[in-house]
Amino acid sequence: MRLKVTLQCNPGTVLPYNYNHCLYKAIVRTVHNLRTIGHKRDLGLFTFSQLYFEQYSISPHGICNLGHNVQWYISSIKGYFLEAVLKGFTEAGAISLGTIKMPVNSVEVLATPEISDSMEFSCMSPITVCCNPEATQGHMRYGRIEDHDFTEKLRQDLINKHYRVYDSLPTNDNLNFEFNQRYMANKRRVTRLINFNGIKILGYMIPFKVSGNPELIRVGYLMGFGNRNNCGFGMVKVWYPPSTQEAIDDEVG
Repeated sequence: MRLKVTLQCNPGTVLPYNYNHCLYKAIVRTVHNLRTIGHKRDLGLFTFSQLYFEQYSISPHGICNLGHNVQWYISSIKGYFLEAVLKGFTEAGAISLGTIKMPVNSVEVLATPEISDSMEFSCMSPITVCCNPEATQGHMRYGRIEDHDFTEKLRQDLINKHYRVYDSLPTNDNLNFEFNQRYMANKRRVTRLINFNGIKILGYMIPFKVSGNPELIRVGYLMGFGNRNNCGFGMVKVWYPPSTQEAIDDEVG
C-alpha cells in the first residue's frame, strides 16, 4: 500500500535540494500527533519518494517550481501506519519544508501491483547500501554499485526485513539483481548524494530487474530496497522499457 500526496506549490517557489529530513519529520510528526501507532518500531517500516514536479528549473539556491502542484509518494507494509499518515495530513492541511508551507490538495491510496517472481523497477528515491563500520575503521561508508557484494547486501537486507515484519525467515531466500547497464551508459549521472540533517548519504537511481521469491520482492516494493528507507531511500515503481515509456525518469535529487 502506498499514498500519493498532491501538494500545492506556487510557481516561483524555490525548494531546498536536500529536503529529505523535512519530509521525514512531516511523517513522524503527523503519526506522533495522532498517537494511533501501537508499536514504535513501525515508525521505521516505511519509505518515501523524491518530490515530483510538473515543471521545474535548477537554481544555485534550490529547485525552482514552475508548476502549481508537487507530488510525493509514501509506502509502507503496515496499512494502519499509512491510514494514520493519511488522516494526519488531511487534518493538518499542509506540510512544511523549512520555512515553506505547502497545502495538501489531496491524498490518494494506491493499490499494490501484482508482484511476480520477476519484476523490473525504476527508482523513486536513491538506493543506498550501508557498509559495516567495523570494516571501514569506524567510518560510515556507503556501498558502490561496482562492489562485488552490493547486490548480496540488498538480498540480505530484504531477508532481514522479512524477519522483522513476519518474525520468520522466508522459505525461499533466492534473489538475483540486474541493474540496467544501458541506462547507466546513457545517463550522465546515476548517483545521488543527499545531505540528511548533516549526514551525507550516497545512493543510486538506476532501473533494475529482480527475480526470485516474490514474497521478498513484495517486501522491497512496500518497504524499500537497501538501507535508510525511512529517510527517503529505496522506493521503487514498476519500470517499463523506454520504447513504451513517454520519457526516462529524470527525478531531481
